[in-house]
Amino acid sequence: MNVSLVVFQGPSASGKTTLQAVLGLPRIVTWTSRAPREGEIDGVDYHFAERETLERMMREGRMLETSEYRGHLYGTSLASIEETARGGGLRSIVLDPSGARVARELLGERALLLGVSASRAECEARLLARGSDAAQIAARLAGYDEEIAALEGCDLIVRSGEGGLERAGEIVRALRPLLGAGD
Repeated sequence: MNVSLVVFQGPSASGKTTLQAVLGLPRIVTWTSRAPREGEIDGVDYHFAERETLERMMREGRMLETSEYRGHLYGTSLASIEETARGGGLRSIVLDPSGARVARELLGERALLLGVSASRAECEARLLARGSDAAQIAARLAGYDEEIAALEGCDLIVRSGEGGLERAGEIVRALRPLLGAGD
């Protein structure tokens, strides 16, 4: 397997970030216009920037994908994907379906698209456990059906719902040696 980037894709609260952490690969640091939370470090947790900076990057075509959540912009720079394409080492990232498609276009088979699936009820329960209110849950799950349908474009789909997150973690851990990431 000659994979440079593992892309996690799936509905909100399906377990993408949890499984990304289980895989244990360096992650591509994404951008946000929100202020750092306590303990967050610029360049480690996110690249923190003013909204105007991210909007300029978008206009200049320097962003792979962007989205707005709770009044803040989030996105992935094309430069981070291009660095991976140039041999910047094996990395991972969480992307929406359109970002995953662009990563595949840029990297071809060197991008492994790993879909993460959970039922709507499981995603809702996880969002509730995180302290989200009904409006936030509705907003986060508004695209659930489209996100699930988009998993068809993934190379591998793991099911993390209904108590299956531990099993999904075992599957992701089993990928490490195949990707050349060790045990």
